[in-house]
Amino acid sequence: MQGNKIIIEIAAFTPGSAIVAAAAGAKRIELCSGYAEGGLSPSAGTIVYVREKVNIPVFVMIRPRIGDFVYNDAEKEIILKDIEFCKEAGVDGIVTGALDASGAVDKNFVRRVVDTAGSLPVTFHRAFDLSCNLDQALQDLIDCGITRVLTAGGKNSVTEGLDTIRSLVKSAGDRIIILPGGGIHAGNARQIVESTGLREIHCSGKELISSPMGHNPETSLTSTGEVSDFQWYESSTKKIKEIISQLIA
Repeated sequence: MQGNKIIIEIAAFTPGSAIVAAAAGAKRIELCSGYAEGGLSPSAGTIVYVREKVNIPVFVMIRPRIGDFVYNDAEKEIILKDIEFCKEAGVDGIVTGALDASGAVDKNFVRRVVDTAGSLPVTFHRAFDLSCNLDQALQDLIDCGITRVLTAGGKNSVTEGLDTIRSLVKSAGDRIIILPGGGIHAGNARQIVESTGLREIHCSGKELISSPMGHNPETSLTSTGEVSDFQWYESSTKKIKEIISQLIA
């Protein structure tokens, strides 16, 4: 397997993680914030800083809030403004997604996103996996001019959705790139690539960091979840290199 020809996209949730991922051998960064929320838009400063510090393509997540992907007019305007900012900041691609209340792709708005992005490729993120009909959603995204779709095949992880991903790959042909993402790690990356024939994968290669800061254990500023006030995820050089090594072996 020619691992150097496989594009490994790393979801980086902090500026430091983006730098670590690039140094570890990632081929592309999906720059986000808010791991516990499923990925949110990073700050303007983060976007500019990372674009200046890494020499691999940077795709920016544009998702203005947690929750579903049915956006009101104000949220849609914010998404389009964020895209304009990203173009000015010199990023290499956009990652976003929008559905309507029925669970179908919001085609009218997605077309506006693609038009606003211009020459920048647009990835439709895992809102795709929440759509009511994956086959129809895929065709809608092709019709809208989306470049790639990030998916776990409508499941929680790529391994669970592998059969569906293979079907999507067949349907997509060369019209859109299927980007598998969700639960990919060193233990399954090779099998996923060999099973699907895909040349791009999306993963995080993350590790949980604990703060050395002393604090009042009776006070918490965050809601109960996967992270806390004193824990967060960062990209792991070791884990990313392990994934790469499995794809080269």
